[in-house]
Amino acid sequence: MARKIDEDKINRIKEATMETIVTHGIEATTIAMIAKNANVSGGYLYRIYSGKQDLINDLYSKKVMSLVNELEFLLTLNPTTIEPIINTFISNRIVYSKNETIASKFYYQLLHNENFNLSEELKVKHFGLMENIKRIGITSGEVSDTISLFQLHYHILIYPVDYINFKRNKAFGLEQSKDSDDLNYLTANILKFLKM
Repeated sequence: MARKIDEDKINRIKEATMETIVTHGIEATTIAMIAKNANVSGGYLYRIYSGKQDLINDLYSKKVMSLVNELEFLLTLNPTTIEPIINTFISNRIVYSKNETIASKFYYQLLHNENFNLSEELKVKHFGLMENIKRIGITSGEVSDTISLFQLHYHILIYPVDYINFKRNKAFGLEQSKDSDDLNYLTANILKFLKM
């Protein structure tokens, strides 16, 4: 008989994974640390995931899928222009970074770690979405036809996350701008890059 999965424990494992990695870094984090922080046994964790890589890949894939779903939804609201899609998407990233600080920092760390990749299925879905955004942008005159899907992906999904995290870290101590200023700055810059 299959054992019942306790959703509360799964949620605690996911939260503990993000918190532990944000605190200690990906490489230093162990399954034992995650299990301890989630208040579950290491054995329970291994019944659900084959190891740390599997657990983190699951969290990363689910986050990327949620971003793809969000962009697909925004595309249905704005099927003829990309500026409101980009603006709303960036606004949501700013809010997310404030309301889900640990999850935001966790996602940022994974974006910059070469050990985590998307499944082929998610890559196909994601780049299909980028193709749709590019087609709309070319038709509306907001995107150059020379922009690659990689560049589109970077400017829409990576650049805002990098900017928000760089600002949050207060690297220079000069990061005094308002969220609305950041939103306008990022939206204008992305649209400028996409027209090059």
